[in-house]
Amino acid sequence: MTNKLLDCQYSHTQESAEISKLSPIAEDMQLIFSKIESDLPFVKDNSLQDLMSYTKNMEYPIHRWYQFKEGYSHKLVTTILKDYAPPKNFPAILDPFCGSGTTLLVAQANQLPAVGVEINPFIAFLSRVKTGWFKINPEELERVLKRVLKDNKSARFPLPELTTFHNEEYFPNKNAYELVRLRDAIHRRKTTPEVKDALILALVASLEDVSCLRKDGRLLRYIQRDVITPKEALFKRTMVILEDLIAMENCLSQDTKVLQGDARQLDSLLSQNIVHNKFGLILYSPPYLNNFDYSEVYKCELWLTGFINSYSDWKELRKKTFRSHPESRIPSTSYLKDTPSQREIHLLVEKAARCQDIGSYAQTRAPRVIRGYFDDVFLMLKEQMVRLVPGGYIVCVVGNSKHGNLYIPVDTLIAKIGQALGLELVAIRIGKYRFSRNQKNQRLRESLVVFRKPELL
Repeated sequence: MTNKLLDCQYSHTQESAEISKLSPIAEDMQLIFSKIESDLPFVKDNSLQDLMSYTKNMEYPIHRWYQFKEGYSHKLVTTILKDYAPPKNFPAILDPFCGSGTTLLVAQANQLPAVGVEINPFIAFLSRVKTGWFKINPEELERVLKRVLKDNKSARFPLPELTTFHNEEYFPNKNAYELVRLRDAIHRRKTTPEVKDALILALVASLEDVSCLRKDGRLLRYIQRDVITPKEALFKRTMVILEDLIAMENCLSQDTKVLQGDARQLDSLLSQNIVHNKFGLILYSPPYLNNFDYSEVYKCELWLTGFINSYSDWKELRKKTFRSHPESRIPSTSYLKDTPSQREIHLLVEKAARCQDIGSYAQTRAPRVIRGYFDDVFLMLKEQMVRLVPGGYIVCVVGNSKHGNLYIPVDTLIAKIGQALGLELVAIRIGKYRFSRNQKNQRLRESLVVFRKPELL
């Protein structure tokens, strides 16, 4: 069976018949993936181990304004810039999943032009505020903060519709009402947009200070604890911003663009926003194939900032996101299947989706997610190639996943999709291993998949 999967060429009809007959077990899939990986340029790189998480960013100016748990260290970006520097004639950097702006901030510090794309409107706002740090006047920020804290007018708006804000166990001491009142007080102030946005970010960053909710992987978890008042939290968070602005007063800055949009429609999005750059380095971390719905994880931020105002809005956002979780209900597609050069990868993905060992609970949802995820990977890489200059690099930071007993080497499949598109696979640098959430004995790789665009492609 293994040789057939790897070596035989099927017509569409023969291929469909073969797929429909076989439902492999996890052990079969592991053997298939292991054979493929034996020919790929894996490198274990222990120097990357501490750079694959966001935690230590919280010790550094600007980065520490908001804890973005899904990010990576700014030192990882510095390492990548050293190892895969963009060509001198094309120094611009693109992050099509820019998250909290780590890549963009490091590009700024190195005086390199950079563009970020992010589909989640709150996260795009977060990145935009942080990368626009040099436009925030610290004296004005301090002045407006004092006015906001003295403002005692009642909120003009009721609590957001999201039921989370209405639960007094989650937001004790009527803290939800106070958050809305402070938000309204910020919006009423006559000041610059940059100062208002900085205060809104400080307010949103205080959500965990004033509630009994904690981000825990794919959800918000209730933890009974003492909380501080929203006024106190806003003051503390804004003081951090002020401290950083004053410390960086004489630092060089570089303007960047942060666009809200879809990385699977990258070229048209950039063109619509009059971004004509070709990029020498495309560096990013897409959503992992781990069922995390970030519109759920960041729902309080989305509703408090007003980027989401109804459950229908929220549903629409979830449907538009990368197909890494069951709530992204984009209709089924067949990009891998319909692209001749991707036929082998399509067959591997289909076998994984039909694996008997995905688990009874996930069996109804996981196959659709697996198929959609790798079709989306194909789309994102195809779009990136349009804007990548010959000789330029793509560095994709990604983690592998486990569904029931089925282990999916996402880095391997991304590498194969990129190769089939014509990219040169430079290396798969293994940064660290993390443990599966549900099976603590299963280690999952996190890697850098590094491509180079050939000069003649």
